[in-house]
Amino acid sequence: MKSFKPILFSLLVIILVVLVVENIEFFTDTYSLRIDLVFLDYQTPPIHLSIYFLGFFLIGLLLSYIYGLSERIKGKKIIKSQKEMITKLEEELNLIRGSSGTDNKRDTLPENN
Repeated sequence: MKSFKPILFSLLVIILVVLVVENIEFFTDTYSLRIDLVFLDYQTPPIHLSIYFLGFFLIGLLLSYIYGLSERIKGKKIIKSQKEMITKLEEELNLIRGSSGTDNKRDTLPENN
């Protein structure tokens, strides 16, 4: 499995490079975005399409990181509460074992009748 991941990653990079090289004309074309609202009409300067792809990709990475961060925080809170519950239940179990151990000794002592 350790050697499979680098091979798969290398294959993915090779495929990505081939796709970019084969479509270099598409990525080097320049386009401008236009926003036409009722109160605002804005047009960006012409930018290479590859810059748009890179920008939207980075925005997606940022959004997924933020979503993952919130999930991690929720997970840490759940783990903390479960650890506290485990500690509480272990204390209760030790208390029960301690009291039942003394009761068992009294019950198992021979009677002197």
